Amino acid sequence: MPEKRARFMQALDDHHQWPCPYVYKFIMPTDKLPDFTALFPEDKIETRTSKKGKYTSVTMVSNMCSAVAVMEVYEKAAQVPGLMSL
Repeated sequence: MPEKRARFMQALDDHHQWPCPYVYKFIMPTDKLPDFTALFPEDKIETRTSKKGKYTSVTMVSNMCSAVAVMEVYEKAAQVPGLMSL
């Protein structure tokens, strides 16, 4: 897994000029949305609930300073049970 992480961080550095806005996309059970928003109270979050209301897709835009900072957000978000990063 460390090799995959290193490749992803290298791709981030290759495609972004830090600092810059970074768009995150997640899908999670709708009942876990409050857990997610509590982790990121300062970030701009847009949500869209699935047709049956069981899942919510989240788009979050944050100003990031490095690939390391981006990875820290993904790791923080992973605390939410059932969350999928896109």
